Amino acid sequence: MNRILFILFFISPCLVFSQVLSDAKLWTGISVSKKINDFNFSISEEYRRSENLSQTDKIFTEFDISYKVIKNLTAGITYRFNQDRNFEQGGFDFNHRFNFDLGYDYDFNDFEFSLRTRYQVSKEIYSSDKLNRNKLAIKYKLNKQIHPYISYELFYQFNDIRAFNRDRIEMGTKYKINKNNSLKLGYIFEDKFNRKNLEHNHIYFINYSIEI
Repeated sequence: MNRILFILFFISPCLVFSQVLSDAKLWTGISVSKKINDFNFSISEEYRRSENLSQTDKIFTEFDISYKVIKNLTAGITYRFNQDRNFEQGGFDFNHRFNFDLGYDYDFNDFEFSLRTRYQVSKEIYSSDKLNRNKLAIKYKLNKQIHPYISYELFYQFNDIRAFNRDRIEMGTKYKINKNNSLKLGYIFEDKFNRKNLEHNHIYFINYSIEI
């Protein structure tokens, strides 16, 4: 009996540190975009909930400019002003995020294949976070209005321990209401690994887009 208690005493910290946190989240947003020649300008506002949808998690405003370099190749830059909920101290923390994107897409019959690489820098008061995010997506044009898709995204962290530490599997549908309005909704499974606090997040999202 004493031997069993001795073993449990040493393995219990491992069990605590290896347990996976699970959460359900909701992401909602609206965006307005305008295309001028080979440039596309957009502004979006998003509101996100976490803690099994019970708490406000994040509110942000995002400005995006993309440029069609050549056929099928696009470069872009994004600025985001974030308000992140501080669950420990209360209130919100403010930070800034910049994205630098390069994307390639290819159409084959009713399928669209796309690959995007992103360098992401998040600036807080006392620290910064740098990531590389690579995303592969396949979209199918079911008809003129409905375009279902699936994607996989892998995150690589540059600061602290350099390692892959997160991925996302996304399934959704873009529904074109009319020429200038569309709706996108779906589900994301997010896995955070190679870190002290492991997480599995179930994310449900809905976004409304307006083209002017």
